[in-house]
Amino acid sequence: MSSANAEPNIHHFDNTTEAYNAAQCRDDIRDGDVLVIETEKVIGIAWTWPFALTESFGELHVTTVNPRTYQDGIFAAGVDRGEQLAREMGWRIVPALDVSMARAFLTSYPKCGEPIGFKVLSRKSETGRERIGWLVAGTTGYIELDTYGHVRFANEWSPLTNEKVH
Repeated sequence: MSSANAEPNIHHFDNTTEAYNAAQCRDDIRDGDVLVIETEKVIGIAWTWPFALTESFGELHVTTVNPRTYQDGIFAAGVDRGEQLAREMGWRIVPALDVSMARAFLTSYPKCGEPIGFKVLSRKSETGRERIGWLVAGTTGYIELDTYGHVRFANEWSPLTNEKVH
């Protein structure tokens, strides 16, 4: 793929697997171009690791960084155009995880410890996979946030054992 562009092109695909593969090898798809997969209700952005902007993401990646500012803003125009298309189609856009907000939530649950990582939580839907939230891991516990940024659950880590159950 070539470098980013100010005017992103829009590419349509039958499924997210096809979109992912095309973003990897087609010369006409540039970093920041918009990927539209109507069958799975996914709007994505082309890159080495193509990522989804929509709640549904299929086989595309999801990000915990702001795609408008990441990599010196090379995706900003594509994100703007992709979000516009998603709104026109009535598909929900899920903003990237606000890491500073997640850290602040974690500190309000002192039993969870210091933040050490983030993971997207997803489920299978009728159109593929969709985001349902994020796991924010701490050194001694975790919280789960929904895709609106609300805390759904907080708990301490349970010890693992190697004991067999008879």
